Amino acid sequence: MQYFGVFQTKYEEVFLTESYLYISHDEEDRLTIKELKDKIKTNKLRKKNIIGTIFLYNPIVTPLGFDSNSFLLEQDFKQYDEMVEIKIETYMTIFKNAMATCEECKGKLIQVRNLFNLNEKNIDASKLLMKFNSDLEKYNSSQNTEFDRDIMYLDAQNLIPSGKFVFFSWGEKINAKEFVYIDDYARLIYENCKQLGKKIAFVYKEEKSLEGAEQLLQFATPMQNIKTKNSISQAINESFKEFPPKITSYK
Repeated sequence: MQYFGVFQTKYEEVFLTESYLYISHDEEDRLTIKELKDKIKTNKLRKKNIIGTIFLYNPIVTPLGFDSNSFLLEQDFKQYDEMVEIKIETYMTIFKNAMATCEECKGKLIQVRNLFNLNEKNIDASKLLMKFNSDLEKYNSSQNTEFDRDIMYLDAQNLIPSGKFVFFSWGEKINAKEFVYIDDYARLIYENCKQLGKKIAFVYKEEKSLEGAEQLLQFATPMQNIKTKNSISQAINESFKEFPPKITSYK
């Protein structure tokens, strides 16, 4: 499998603004950047080649050939605004493994989207979330946002996810009481996906119930807690045992 994406930089920050996971037929089946671009060149081709969307909280990824433990701006990376191949590691390895036996996925693309495109660890600190919340309050106005609206955020109102399904895995960080506008933003994305008739899938904690997960927008990600990583990973594997993937619980 291969992972591709477009990095952009502004104000000394790095963002991942577009990304796709290619589910290969076998180890010898590999795409060039040109072949990947050809598969998404037109709406007709995108509809043919992209079978679904995975929704994450934010990216923590590195271009192939670069150091995952160092800030990208401090390395000799020059291909901003271009499609490049990305390392498959951490959370993406789990999705790779889950889809490895999905016959319907072979030779197809999964689009990977993020609530926030900032490519950085630990962005759920309250100080940053306050900035995001303030930005999203202003998003549909003429006021300036701290982070560039087109690079950092999605147009939740008009977003149409690619493919037949949307698998939500943005974790349990949405806090409606403290960050009202972040909750509104995420909820609009989720509800629009349902209204568009997409098959919705996610993993949730059994004791919190399916209804509770939807009400609180808590869709488990394997990286949210080291103690539950294996349980969540197994549930993601179970979800992708059928196509489109299904809602699955973990204990």
